[in-house]
Amino acid sequence: MLFWVAVRNAFDAGTMEITRKLAEFVYHTKFSDMPDDVVQKAKECFLDWQGVALAGTTDPVAAIVGNYVRSFGGRPEARVMGANMRTDAASAAFANGVIGHALDFDDYHDETVIHASAACIPAVLALAERNRLGGKDLLEAMILGIDVCIRIGLGLGDYHYQRGWHTTATAGTFGATAGVAKLLKLEVDQIANAFGICGTQASGLRQVFGTMTKPFHAGKVSHEGVMSAFLSHGGFTAPKNIVEGELGLLDVLTDAPDEAVILKDLGSRWYVMDLSIKPYPT
Repeated sequence: MLFWVAVRNAFDAGTMEITRKLAEFVYHTKFSDMPDDVVQKAKECFLDWQGVALAGTTDPVAAIVGNYVRSFGGRPEARVMGANMRTDAASAAFANGVIGHALDFDDYHDETVIHASAACIPAVLALAERNRLGGKDLLEAMILGIDVCIRIGLGLGDYHYQRGWHTTATAGTFGATAGVAKLLKLEVDQIANAFGICGTQASGLRQVFGTMTKPFHAGKVSHEGVMSAFLSHGGFTAPKNIVEGELGLLDVLTDAPDEAVILKDLGSRWYVMDLSIKPYPT
């Protein structure tokens, strides 16, 4: 509690370093800090994503990504849904990310239009399976990842989406990275560094909507989350101010950034609660 009081005081004083504060949030926050209704909503979103992904295994894109992953023969660390196959965690995250978003039936955040579960769950699920972690670990990482990616999306603002960027593919990479970093128990500097690695990969254009490359975006960010966290864990370097820095995310990918909203009510407002579960795909 004292940590979050200090965060809010620093925010009020206008001294926030966005990337680092998000890293501190991911590092310090525990499952026990998360209200019961937040955990329950996360369980509902996880169950919804599983059902949508299972249905997605019948889409033609599932066979294509399954064959692609199988052709490289990764270590059998995590399952690819519907493919009777296990592969390395990064490849499983990619494949399941594509499959889970194939039908466009997965949950989303109304204001940012981010498909947050599709961006975060495949990455944390693959890592949880690889490292034989439990349900609480998975939910903790999932909730944190969803919170981070939606906060980044809000910071990028509506202009970002209207300009042609697919927010699931840009902000989503931060969520997947945050979740995997939590499961790997990275330190604050390592998490901020991982954000730097994923931030330079933040891309995805709405021109691809209506093709298989739209669900590719969810697989892309899931893969990036695994890669960015592992590279940072191994000592790979990146700027630790990728969000707010000159020529960073907010400077380059939007003309109307909102820095304040990213850290507003950090640790007390949980954006998983704002996810809408679709009654039909659209």
